[in-house]
Amino acid sequence: MKIDMGMIGSSAAGCGPIAADAETQGFDGVWASESVTDAFLQSQAALLTTDRLSVGTAIAVAFARNPMSVAYLSWDLAAMSDGRFVLGLGSQIQAHIERRFSMEWSPPVDRMRDFLLALDAIFSSWRDGTRLDYRGEHYQHTLMTPVFTPHHHTHRIPTMIAAVGAKMTELGGELCDGLLLHGMTTTAYLDQVTLPAVERGLATSGRDREALELYVPLFLVMGDTDAELEDMARRTREQIAFYASTPAYAKVLASVGYENLQPELQGLSREGKWAEMGELIDDRLLHEIALVGKPEEMPALCKERFGGRVDRVSSYFGWPTDDPDRLREILAAFA
Repeated sequence: MKIDMGMIGSSAAGCGPIAADAETQGFDGVWASESVTDAFLQSQAALLTTDRLSVGTAIAVAFARNPMSVAYLSWDLAAMSDGRFVLGLGSQIQAHIERRFSMEWSPPVDRMRDFLLALDAIFSSWRDGTRLDYRGEHYQHTLMTPVFTPHHHTHRIPTMIAAVGAKMTELGGELCDGLLLHGMTTTAYLDQVTLPAVERGLATSGRDREALELYVPLFLVMGDTDAELEDMARRTREQIAFYASTPAYAKVLASVGYENLQPELQGLSREGKWAEMGELIDDRLLHEIALVGKPEEMPALCKERFGGRVDRVSSYFGWPTDDPDRLREILAAFA
């Protein structure tokens, strides 16, 4: 099981030193998120200061861009890093695509399929010299001249998509190199929904499970004292409640018998009662989603619950230790 640092920050200017430190500590990879700055800029900063780490976007908003612009960025990042760049894409939600980015929205699974196939056609054109002639429902790319063809390289660009629902998960199993799963999950949901959808997608493409890498940023409630554990548990309950208030995670809650909780949390969120929301995440639900214990216990707990289910993990809230030797020993245990 690989262990990643997780998100490297919200500022491209600060990502380089953070990624370099992650490499020194022994993490396998880092991920650039997209909230207040561009995920590709963060990735570039991280790649420039590291030699070994994989660096990926988790996520870059696909529907705020087009396949050609994403292809150019990804191709260059792969070239400059000797193939260490991982392209992670997500759909975002309708309100953000239409109202924040002023872009067109349509059923996301169908559009993401079109986006991925267009990307593949562009990469094939650059890699193999084939004529670019992609004509999809949403994207059409039919012009590529030598002047605009980037310098050739042979680095493969792994592509991953963020998925919670079965249909997007199945698409990832069919067309991608990996899936960016969400920490807001349970083993029941993984076994009942996620992994069967993965297998259906893999079967469609004629591939086996080893062809796909599943990554999840886990809620790890860690501490050395009861007070530290209690504080982390409170933060985790509030974060779980935030996600659980949205309809997208209703089936995750239902997988462990909490199907009535989502509407209640949604109502409280509309009233801005964030603290009260966290109080509704009881101990059983907390332990269904999060792992709780000392930092040294996390490798064994992760393997016990997620071994054979996912391939790489990170800690959603980071690690509660500034001791580099201690952290390196913990990370080594994941391998």
